[in-house]
Amino acid sequence: MGGSVSFEATKWAWKAPVKKSSQRLVLLALADRAGKDRTMWPTIECIAEDTNLNEKTVQSVLGQLMKMGLVKDTNKRKGPTKRTKVLKLIFTADKEESTQKQDDSINQACAQTSSNQPNIGGIKSTQKRDDLPQENPPECGDSAGDERKAQNHSASLSLKLTGEHEWVPDVEQLATKLKMAGHENNVDLIIGLPRFEFELSSFNSHFDSHVLSDSKKLHKFAAWIIDKFERHKKLNPDYGVSISPTPIPDINHLKADMGDW
Repeated sequence: MGGSVSFEATKWAWKAPVKKSSQRLVLLALADRAGKDRTMWPTIECIAEDTNLNEKTVQSVLGQLMKMGLVKDTNKRKGPTKRTKVLKLIFTADKEESTQKQDDSINQACAQTSSNQPNIGGIKSTQKRDDLPQENPPECGDSAGDERKAQNHSASLSLKLTGEHEWVPDVEQLATKLKMAGHENNVDLIIGLPRFEFELSSFNSHFDSHVLSDSKKLHKFAAWIIDKFERHKKLNPDYGVSISPTPIPDINHLKADMGDW
């Protein structure tokens, strides 16, 4: 399976209109295996291992993705027993263009209904979102702004490593995996674990004999470091808890008050 194809599929999987994090996670696991025709045939057990979801959840999510029209059962079977379903990701340039037109139409309608906002006329489907008026009402949303905020937050993260390691995760991709696993509020704490570098070294040693792609290593390391974080929190309940300092009384104010007695 070509790496460039898998990359394009992964890009699409990040933008696909899913409703749950588990759906996004399974979709990404499928995209990671996509071939030239956007097909793949991983077993339920394999997807469960990649996503750290149980097998029943994986089966349920696959059914949801099929109903949503994002994944299709090709009715072909492969694998040693010829019983593994061959699945296909459903995405086309036409769908992406249609989605872009819908986004532009929504932004256009929002801009036209804003107070003191002139009618800006038609907006071409190829127009960039940054070219639209900036005074859109709050309910219209600003997905570009949200993306910039996420990028800025990721840019502020860094892996402070003192030694050399055989494999080191991309900090932005790791942060994304942690958020997908439900730890969006703990990203800084997990990456800032006192034993983070030791755990990275242990992880590399543990999987030294395994041939894994960077994507699979990222999946497994995210689960690994989350487990270590949760154990650390149990042993150190105060980890990450900020304690507000006791305010220092204003001595001059107290003296003034005492002078009135």
